[in-house]
Amino acid sequence: MKMKAISISVVMLSLATSAALAAGFTEWMQNERMTVTKVDHDGGRFYCAEHQRWTQVSKRDATALSVGDIISMDVRDGEMVKVRVVRTAAEELSSPE
Repeated sequence: MKMKAISISVVMLSLATSAALAAGFTEWMQNERMTVTKVDHDGGRFYCAEHQRWTQVSKRDATALSVGDIISMDVRDGEMVKVRVVRTAAEELSSPE
């Protein structure tokens, strides 16, 4: 009887931990992804829809951005290293989701 109770407790703890990790990952993904609403190619920056502010990037990264792109930024030691386009505006508009 004790083994059954311990087994059930372990399963419940495992499920609760999995749900918490999944929620944390989803929240991280939402915080890390940004939607580009304006691009200043000359100034090397873009305006983020979620954060409602301009974000400075390299001019090379800025030239790769278009309005409507969903991006993620690689950051190391508090410094922005690279901008990755997760989904282009064209892919977002053509998606059946």
